[in-house]
Amino acid sequence: MTTFAIASRDELWLNGARIESRLSHGMARDDPDRILASDDFDEELVHLCDESIAELRRSVDDDARMRLVASARRVRETIVREATITTTIDGVSIVGGDVAALRAILRTERREAWGGQPILWSNGSASVLLHEAIGHAAEHEAPPLAWPAWLSVRDEPPFAVDDCGHDARAVDLMREPPSCMRRESFRDVPLRRMTNVIARGNHDFKADDFVEVFLVAGGSYDPLTDLVTINVSVSTAGAFTLRRTRPEIAASIAGASGEPIRYPGVICSREGQELAVGSSAPVMVTR
Repeated sequence: MTTFAIASRDELWLNGARIESRLSHGMARDDPDRILASDDFDEELVHLCDESIAELRRSVDDDARMRLVASARRVRETIVREATITTTIDGVSIVGGDVAALRAILRTERREAWGGQPILWSNGSASVLLHEAIGHAAEHEAPPLAWPAWLSVRDEPPFAVDDCGHDARAVDLMREPPSCMRRESFRDVPLRRMTNVIARGNHDFKADDFVEVFLVAGGSYDPLTDLVTINVSVSTAGAFTLRRTRPEIAASIAGASGEPIRYPGVICSREGQELAVGSSAPVMVTR
């Protein structure tokens, strides 16, 4: 039997004032055929959780909507701590507390509409495209595709054990599913989920007439149709939606340049469970 314990605190702040705070705690004991869940109180985990939330509060801004989430979990006597801030201004969000950076991106001027021009994925935003087209497809064990040989997309867990007590290991998402089982709370069923997606690769490209993407509002992958949807929120073409099948996306990747850039966050939802997934990618071009 594996025992999973967690404490988490979720706070909502608006214009510098806290308007909501919730503490949850509990324990799940996993049998082969069932999960026994209870709201047991682990004092050490609650203390660690409150330490993390106190640190996050230092980033609260007087002119933004900010959601603070801190958790501490214990699996196989190993404690894992996670803390995230989601910052929203004018309906556009990033994961992190860098309000100045978000405001700077929001000043991006729209120069033209997107009409099928090549897309330059800046600011690590290509990681969201690959998160959906490669990462979620791997979670669903979709058939492999012929991705560019120079491209690498790996899930590299930042912790030693997953939420079921298994050893975490890095995997090539273009060839196998993520290794880690994760869950949002003690009430949830563990699912095979991404943890920290890192895309790497350099391949020369030319893109004279392109639309530059900075932030993505969200995305999805439909395992039945193999269709990927990306909702762009900030670009030189304003907001637009890209819908392509995985084979079309694989064929469209024309090049990449530089080291992976950490994208300001992905809060990934699957079957109602929201989890933060690290995401990094170089500047990339799709045609």
